[in-house]
Amino acid sequence: MAYSTMRIGGLASGMDIDQIVSDLMRAERTKVDKLYQQKQIMEWQKSFYREINLKLKSLYNAAFDMKLTSSYLTYKAIGTMNDGTSFDKYFSVKPGSAAVPGEYKVKVEQIASYARLESSRTITKPLLGDDLAQKYEDDGKIVISEGVFEVTIDGVKKDVKLSDGEYDLFLGSNGLTDLASALENAINTAFGWKASDGDDRKRVKVYVKDNRLAIEPADNYNKVTITLSSKKDDEGNPVNDILSTLGFKEGESYRPLNLNASLKDQLAEDIGGDTISFKINGKEFEFSSNASLQMILDKINSTADVGVTARYDALTDRVVFISKETGAAAKIEITDDSGLMRALGFGVEEIKGEIFDNTRAEGQNARIILNGTIIEKTTNDFTVSGIRFNLNKAMEAGQEATFRLENDPDAAVENIKKFIDLYNETIDLINKKLSEERYRSYAPLTEEQKKEMSENDVKLWEEKAKSGLLRSDPLLSRIVQNLRYAVSSVVAGQPEGMKSLAAIGINTMDWKEKGKLYVNEEKLREAIVKDREAVMRLFNADGDNSSKDGVATRIYDILKGGIQDLTEKAGGGEFQIYDDSILGKQIKDMEDRISRMEEMLLRTEERYWAKFTAMERAIQYANQQSMWLAMQFSSYGY
Repeated sequence: MAYSTMRIGGLASGMDIDQIVSDLMRAERTKVDKLYQQKQIMEWQKSFYREINLKLKSLYNAAFDMKLTSSYLTYKAIGTMNDGTSFDKYFSVKPGSAAVPGEYKVKVEQIASYARLESSRTITKPLLGDDLAQKYEDDGKIVISEGVFEVTIDGVKKDVKLSDGEYDLFLGSNGLTDLASALENAINTAFGWKASDGDDRKRVKVYVKDNRLAIEPADNYNKVTITLSSKKDDEGNPVNDILSTLGFKEGESYRPLNLNASLKDQLAEDIGGDTISFKINGKEFEFSSNASLQMILDKINSTADVGVTARYDALTDRVVFISKETGAAAKIEITDDSGLMRALGFGVEEIKGEIFDNTRAEGQNARIILNGTIIEKTTNDFTVSGIRFNLNKAMEAGQEATFRLENDPDAAVENIKKFIDLYNETIDLINKKLSEERYRSYAPLTEEQKKEMSENDVKLWEEKAKSGLLRSDPLLSRIVQNLRYAVSSVVAGQPEGMKSLAAIGINTMDWKEKGKLYVNEEKLREAIVKDREAVMRLFNADGDNSSKDGVATRIYDILKGGIQDLTEKAGGGEFQIYDDSILGKQIKDMEDRISRMEEMLLRTEERYWAKFTAMERAIQYANQQSMWLAMQFSSYGY
């Protein structure tokens, strides 16, 4: 609601109207401030209830887990390979509650694999020289003399000395292949390579392609840039024409493939026309010939039903296709309609007299022999006879692992300890809220009060203002009392020595700790070893009444009701769309009251201003009359 009363602030009276109205409104605002404070207290209470409710939900979930057989019927696998080594590098096992103790013999014959295809060669266009067969067709020989030039690799420039020599283009031994080898060694030597380092340490490789010398990074250095330049004299003139002799031009470079640039200009092989198309597993893809490799890969990866993930490996300069699933049913089948896939290194070619098909691949199933039985699975993570296997590597011929499944009381002890720890955290949180001191003189601060205080003072004040808001809360008191009864009372129907938590080493200590439990691990382990079934029933028994229910079952039932009560009181959580809890409704009602009060304050303030404005106008009029009279008297000589 808008108000348009013109305000005149003490021009005639000389009074500080702004301050007067502000003081009057401060008194009027006291009622609204009290509402804000009440609302703040309810919001804090709601937050505390929800914090406790989240803790109860965690304990509730843990109690559910403790009702499961798997929390107690735990096993461990102990064994080795037949050569005395650990079997961990070949497979791991995780026995479940359904596993049967005993001895198991395992041979991993093969692991499940993805279907995988990789470019048969590097795909980026090399630094390619002229056709030397055509260049030297007259005499068929290349003569190298004073062969010094410069090579820059990723900003590092080195002088390269190519030994003098004569290379016959057509007669075997001293042909282009020998020249390529000599050039490769000369460049790598300039960059610190030695023959003893082996080919793996070379920075570049040089080979012959269609009677041309081709230079590109070695397999381990595919991300680098390579630039050729002439050696210059002091005046900047080339000292020789060695680059021209080799078929290269001044300043020519090899650059790594740019994933986001047009692909056709960067590939070693031509991809043909204006459009490129191909099929993967029968799914057709079509692009402009100006498409980038990244665009193509993204399209493949975003197509759900193709069943393949595609990526570019910059280190090896190859494209890789991998099926999304493992197993014999996983496959990759490429149909090349335009030549793109051939240019990316996927095609059928003859290598050393054998036909190599790089357009299709299949995955394989995992296969193990377990106690003489062959088992095949599509993944390396599977469960057999209650035992979860995770395969890592196939074994060599003659290798075999033997392991035994034995009871593992330590795992059961750890599960029970975690449950008791969470129980302690829960009752500790509730007890803290129930016993907090209430500082009634510390009401929530108004915004005006906060402005007058330091940030640290505000923090300290609000700590006291929040304290004790749930002190002696009946809902929380009932929950914690029920929980303490659940863990302290006996479970009917249990054998002697297994009727209570105290009997198996789980006790309270000082009464001041308000029900906190302590675990005697040694005594608990002894009880599990003696009668694991009885320990399990002590926690998870589900009787026809609460006296026969196990401890975890009791806690589960108590928390189910407690969580429901707290949710009705304060709501379910921060992601709740509509808060229809008791506190939520009260806060909404309080907000409506505050809104109405704020509107009333606006009207009250305008009313004050209207009165003072009328007063100012009256005073102004009186002053004008007084001045007129004074002027009249002055004109008559009075």
